[in-house]
Amino acid sequence: MQPARAQGVPTSGLYQIRSGRFTECCGIGGQFIHPLPDASQGFIGLRVDPQTNFAQMTFLAQDMQTVFSIGYPGGGFTFSFTNGIVFPDHIQFGVPFPPPGPDQPYYSYTVSKAADALRINGAAIVPCDGCADIPTEFEHTNVVAVLVPASPVIIDSIQRDAGSLRFHFTGEPLYDYTVESTESLVQTNWLALATYRAKANAIDVVTTNSFTNAPARFFRVRKEPCNCR
Repeated sequence: MQPARAQGVPTSGLYQIRSGRFTECCGIGGQFIHPLPDASQGFIGLRVDPQTNFAQMTFLAQDMQTVFSIGYPGGGFTFSFTNGIVFPDHIQFGVPFPPPGPDQPYYSYTVSKAADALRINGAAIVPCDGCADIPTEFEHTNVVAVLVPASPVIIDSIQRDAGSLRFHFTGEPLYDYTVESTESLVQTNWLALATYRAKANAIDVVTTNSFTNAPARFFRVRKEPCNCR
């Protein structure tokens, strides 16, 4: 048997965790192993910005909104990572090696793509002075998450007068919706007109755009995970 090869950079989207484990260590109780998915870790929100080559990743509960975190008096750690560096075959969050100072928090997570799934491995160390009874080392191992297909955006009504076009669409939560236009489908130079965020509830959007000085104009709505809560 041969391992599945990575197939490029993971794409933005909401991913459902199918397997893996989360380990907590090393308080008085020793090591605790949690098979995934569970109630607090059911989904992964991933957003990759192709312009900056940076990424964001968040571990989400089964409600797809609550961000997974651990806490204790005076501190804690939230499993929401920013400024991930995008490489040709993976994304790296954090640095590979712990910092020299023993009291500094540290994390390192690697996200790769195999077939239509994410593969995530990483660890976080959260120092806590005087906390001998709680875990301070956390690790995700062999987490596999598959992309949740997003429903398409449907423009359900269109109105036109002499110099403008008005159309309506609805958006489901946890996505950003960007209305874009272009004057040529050959050049595909899409211009962003406005962005709308559906955070907690569905949204109704009515967009009006003038095309008085354009011989033709085409519109589309781009849908992306907002990684919001």
